[in-house]
Amino acid sequence: MFFSMRILTGLASVAILLGVFSNQSYGQKKYSGPEDLRVREIADDAAAYLERSGGGAIGSKTISAIAVLEYYKRYDGVVPTDVSLIESAVSEVAGMVNGNALEIYQNRETYFPALALILLAEYDAKKYESECIKILDALTARQLEIGAFTYNGDAVGDTSQSQFGALAYYVARQHRLPLDPEPAKRLLQFYVDYQAQNGSWDYKARLGQGNINTRISIHSASLSSVYLLADLLKLSPRVKSVAKAGVESSLNLPANVSIYIPPKNDDRAVIEEAWGNADGPVVDFKKGKLASCKNSGNQWYGANYHIPSAWTSYQMYALERYCYFKEQSEGSVGSALKAWYDDGIEYIIKYQRDDGAISSQSLERNMPLQANTALFLLFMVRASEIISLPPVATEMLGGEGFDRGKLIQGDNGTIASSEAEKSLKQLIDNLSDDSLDERQLQQMTEAMKRAVREFKESGEKSRGEVTAFLKTMISEKNYYRRLIAIRFLSGEQDMNNVPALLYAMGDPDPSIAIQAHNGLRLISRKFDTFSYEDKGNKDDNLLELARLKQQWTKWYLEIRPGAELLE
Repeated sequence: MFFSMRILTGLASVAILLGVFSNQSYGQKKYSGPEDLRVREIADDAAAYLERSGGGAIGSKTISAIAVLEYYKRYDGVVPTDVSLIESAVSEVAGMVNGNALEIYQNRETYFPALALILLAEYDAKKYESECIKILDALTARQLEIGAFTYNGDAVGDTSQSQFGALAYYVARQHRLPLDPEPAKRLLQFYVDYQAQNGSWDYKARLGQGNINTRISIHSASLSSVYLLADLLKLSPRVKSVAKAGVESSLNLPANVSIYIPPKNDDRAVIEEAWGNADGPVVDFKKGKLASCKNSGNQWYGANYHIPSAWTSYQMYALERYCYFKEQSEGSVGSALKAWYDDGIEYIIKYQRDDGAISSQSLERNMPLQANTALFLLFMVRASEIISLPPVATEMLGGEGFDRGKLIQGDNGTIASSEAEKSLKQLIDNLSDDSLDERQLQQMTEAMKRAVREFKESGEKSRGEVTAFLKTMISEKNYYRRLIAIRFLSGEQDMNNVPALLYAMGDPDPSIAIQAHNGLRLISRKFDTFSYEDKGNKDDNLLELARLKQQWTKWYLEIRPGAELLE
């Protein structure tokens, strides 16, 4: 099975680069997130289908390539350069931009140019910078005076197309493309101004609308854009700070380490200066109206949340984005949506075909099966988490401009170079340095990813020594070190690592203990026998984990009577 072949090499390596995901967020009670074994299996099958199918026509091919790219970034921690679907889509899109063929889509709609920018930027923003800037300029030029995007010749704002403009702006900023913050502000203003009285949005938004009947897919697209743009413009401070991974954070995202590229001209320097370096707002915005917009939208969602029978994949991709940015801003998604991820996965399982494609209850006539599957795959891998990570994959992992075997590190978080990566052991020794801050730790985990792979393939006799060192890391006070150790030991699938994982199940941070539980499931292959149920609060979750620890301990001692456990 594709899943069983991939997980052995993928789990430990992706834990190093993307290891700061705890996957214990609201909406994940039955399925613990993208790394849940069942989720991983259906995601593998969906990605394999998209690769085999070739993606279809260029629009469907582009969204399929984005989904498969984010899939590899999630599970392998790399931007792949040998996947034909991605390579073909990138080449075709870049060719259209440079040959002006993209105008066919620019003059018709916003979906395609926005997705084209996202694909090229996520694949290699440095290599395709000029193409991305052309698309970005074209998007900004076609933005309506009211801030929205729509079809060519239409003066009415299109909430659906506008969401992809918002997403393109976010990705552009993540990769430090020259994005003026004003168009993003105007787009946010559109969503705030054109919200209907009952808190929702129409597909074609108009001022002064009363209580309207709308599709939940349009509501998800609109409200997720409000939260995304507010996050982009730093109007909503993150409750779950990306700089501090604490017990209260359900996602434990890393510091947003950025590779600084010096401005090439004065215009770019001015644009970069407009974003500022502080944590405060990038633009002036009436926060009272923004808060009111969010509150009304959330109330509508709380009263109307469901998995729709039509435009389901479209809705679920927007739902994932909404839940991610709302949780970052406010700490939770609310009780009405507490099972959103579980609901989505159950739906996908129901409609996934034997070939890995995912249909739906009512597959729209103009929605190709590949595009439908791609949107579901983006939901499964929680794509918003991935695009919110430091944009290092194409530059650090690709090695462009940096010597192989170097840890990139410098003043104020910018990039310089210093020796680091001679061996996994040396990297681990460096990681144990208590003087490292969270930003440096994240950079170190990125460097460790490649070293872990090389180490696992080398067959060096120092394996026991390094494993022993990792076991000591399980009791480290630093969250990252504990998480890296647990995921590495889980990925080894070695029964000798069980005592260390049992010890980790007593961790005071539930997200760490849950990772240890998932590691034991992987090693034991007991996927369903011992299941974790989120109780809704930390104290009850710790009791649930203590119960599971007793079950796992009993299981292990039955297999290995007299085995020595770690106290």
